[in-house]
Amino acid sequence: MTQCEAIIEALQALGGEATIKEVDEWLDRNYPNRWKGSGTSLADMVPLERGGNISSSVPQHFRVLERVGPGRYKLTYEL
Repeated sequence: MTQCEAIIEALQALGGEATIKEVDEWLDRNYPNRWKGSGTSLADMVPLERGGNISSSVPQHFRVLERVGPGRYKLTYEL
């Protein structure tokens, strides 16, 4: 499982929207000691048309998030 896949799983489990902290806590509970933090990956999973990072190397099919507030992300659709 990649971090992007785990983030999508976390957001689905958290009702489709969560803060970076909530996602990190969920990842730590379900995949202990696997990733350091999700902040950069969450930001990289926002598509360009929704204000995502042009320098992101995350594949387009994982760019399924929307930034809805400072440090808060929403799943826009499922894989």
